[in-house]
Amino acid sequence: MSHRLKSREQFESSPPGEAAHFAHAVARVLKTVSSQQVGKCGEDLLDLVEREAPVAALVKVADREKPTLGEVRCVAEQLLRKRLKTSALDKVLRWVGEIFALDDVEQTMLGIFGRWGKFDCWRELVRLVPHGCSNLTPAVIARLAGLPVSLVEQKLMPGSALLATRLVGDDHDGEYRVSSLLRRIVRTHAETRDELLRWLMPVTEQSSLEWADFEHLGVLREVAERVAAAGEPVSILLFGTPGTGKTEFARVLARRLGRNSVFAGLADDDGMEPERSERLAHLMMLRALCRHQRDKIVVVDEADDVLVLRDGKGTSKQWINRLVEYPQAVTIWIVNQRGRLDPAVLRRMTLAIGFERPCLPVRERIVMRAASAHSVELAPAEARDIASLKTAPAIIASGLRAARLSDGGVETAKAAIHSVMRAMGQSLAPEVAGLDVYDPALSRADADLERLADRLSAAPEKGWSLLLSGPSGTGKTAFARHLALRLGLEIEVKRCSDLMSPFVGETEQNIAAAFAQTAERGAILLIDEADSFLYSRAGDRRSWEVSQVNEMLVQMEHLRMPFVATTNLADNLDPASQRRFTMRVTFQAMAPVQARALFRSHFGQDWPQHLPLHDRHTPGDFAVVAHRAQLLGEQDPSLLVRWLLEEVEARGDSAGRAMGFHVPAASDPVQMKDDRALKAA
Repeated sequence: MSHRLKSREQFESSPPGEAAHFAHAVARVLKTVSSQQVGKCGEDLLDLVEREAPVAALVKVADREKPTLGEVRCVAEQLLRKRLKTSALDKVLRWVGEIFALDDVEQTMLGIFGRWGKFDCWRELVRLVPHGCSNLTPAVIARLAGLPVSLVEQKLMPGSALLATRLVGDDHDGEYRVSSLLRRIVRTHAETRDELLRWLMPVTEQSSLEWADFEHLGVLREVAERVAAAGEPVSILLFGTPGTGKTEFARVLARRLGRNSVFAGLADDDGMEPERSERLAHLMMLRALCRHQRDKIVVVDEADDVLVLRDGKGTSKQWINRLVEYPQAVTIWIVNQRGRLDPAVLRRMTLAIGFERPCLPVRERIVMRAASAHSVELAPAEARDIASLKTAPAIIASGLRAARLSDGGVETAKAAIHSVMRAMGQSLAPEVAGLDVYDPALSRADADLERLADRLSAAPEKGWSLLLSGPSGTGKTAFARHLALRLGLEIEVKRCSDLMSPFVGETEQNIAAAFAQTAERGAILLIDEADSFLYSRAGDRRSWEVSQVNEMLVQMEHLRMPFVATTNLADNLDPASQRRFTMRVTFQAMAPVQARALFRSHFGQDWPQHLPLHDRHTPGDFAVVAHRAQLLGEQDPSLLVRWLLEEVEARGDSAGRAMGFHVPAASDPVQMKDDRALKAA
């Protein structure tokens, strides 16, 4: 009794017009049953009719437990007389059919699937149909719809339009299922076709970024625009660490082209994280939709979950390859770890764009816009300070939001940003784009540094390399940054720890990626401690060590942007690498006259006349002592000189010895000037 009441309650609560649809389906079954089948399921079918669509002919059945074939046929005739009316569900299913370009037969079959997925009475009818089961089969669908079985089977063949919608699925055992998406569709209350479309392909939120905020992508930004605008189905890969703007770029690109970005599989039916199968189903549905909706761009965020093969998941490598190679619509795949993708998948991408942190001017612009959006007042210097942090723009935006929520200012924002950076294991040291004050005349080298900077900044060719060698603290890195400022380029610093990997072959990949990324960004690549990668291949070297040197040499042969390397151990470099540098400059300890000038610059007073001037001081010594003096509030010149001497002694003898660099002769103008200064003193 409770089951009967439940079924009637559910059916009666359904929209008007559905009773007739059910009556006609039951009638088609009753008209095709045999005498033997009537004996097996006739009673249950008539009970179902009485509960859901009663007719007068039921009263004339003499023995409900043993109805005759004639009595059953009479009931069927009366059921067919019920007038079909267009219900709300009919409208929704018709719109779905139009959206997916289904023909009349496919539309009829979709109605069977939809009603079976929504109403208990339809599921009970399917169980009672002769040779039926708990799921839909071509034979059962044919009976309910009044169609030939062969035609139903044809419409359910692999690759058919109905299966391509992903609204129904093949269980590969002769049975077919209703997708969770179709279950959701038949329960919607869309009033118009456009409303249903918006439900199927919701418009995503607009990005707060602008096209100019992605200028660091270089020429690939414009290539992506032209490729996506061409109107052909293509696959575009966006890869990089989280928070670098991949998702925002997808939104901005769609907006720039006057299209809507539709994200595949962001949530399941309950708004929770979807399973891989659910994401794939939604993606396939969007592909089918967008074949006829050219104003859409499909975006698969966190596509690692879709494209990466998993053991035991039954996913075909060939199927994934075809998914990328024949995308049906402009599709943007967003992944965090490009290395997890199979090379066969990568080869099938039309375009692949790597995302790193934007250049400093772009980051400053993003910071100012985010600060404005969160009503946080920032001075230009404060914006530059925040933008120089070595973290993703998304983390900076979250820090500014925290400042707004807590009624804080720039210090609150920085504290929030630092807290997330610490949690991620990132360095809190800001990225210094260049020294505010740098005087090449205070660095001693075997070349005129200022003249070199002038010529390089005026040179039309950018594919050159520069080796800066000499003891630590002599100003090699400072000059590289100064050179970047003179050229108007950002400098990307890579150290040994950034590139070295414990996995064979990955260091070479990191080296190649560093050159490629800086070339795409139009930046200078500075590799500090280059001797870690360019050491001599002579002697007993492991194969992977040799391959690292080879990779560096290959990259240096095909430079598109400036490359600067620094080393303290020039003699240890591989001879082949030394020959490949366009220019080589050797730094050494400062001349006395330079040390005097730098003493005045840092401490605002002259070098004490009664104290001798050592010839092994470096700009790095002065930077360390100046910071210590500022911290302790020390101004005694004698103590400052003693500290400088201690820095020299702490380095040992290495700073005073020649290590493959030029030692000025007596005729050296700088040295002669120093000698005259010493005599005058």
